Amino acid sequence: MLAFVSEVHWLGVLAASVAHFMLGGAWFMGLVPKHYQAALGRNDPPGGKPPALVIIGPALCSLVIIATTAVLLKALAIETYGDAIAFGAFVALGYLAPMVMVIAINPNFPRPFYYAAINAPYFVLGSILSCVILTAMS
Repeated sequence: MLAFVSEVHWLGVLAASVAHFMLGGAWFMGLVPKHYQAALGRNDPPGGKPPALVIIGPALCSLVIIATTAVLLKALAIETYGDAIAFGAFVALGYLAPMVMVIAINPNFPRPFYYAAINAPYFVLGSILSCVILTAMS
């Protein structure tokens, strides 16, 4: 598997990571901010500038996920957009969306199913978007 690391188009990984980050900003700051706060049991969004960790942490985690996805796309010889979309959906529905639910099922999330319903679609779209970008740039 590690042999495929050298075949990854790292500029594609960077482009997919930037696109994924932008999708996250549009999703959580534009599309679902009130719903996200409600899922967390908050009435009002936190004021002020968010801490750096809130911005940098998810971006770095997404970069790792996308780099891993790029290696898997190479290892599985996925080269068509149709296969990239299918793989992105498969990974998202098989790993990422269930992980969102696993994370949400704890006492700190008052509405775990609502939280998952808001977050899982973001990860599905982000995974598919990343796979398409990685395939286009490979």
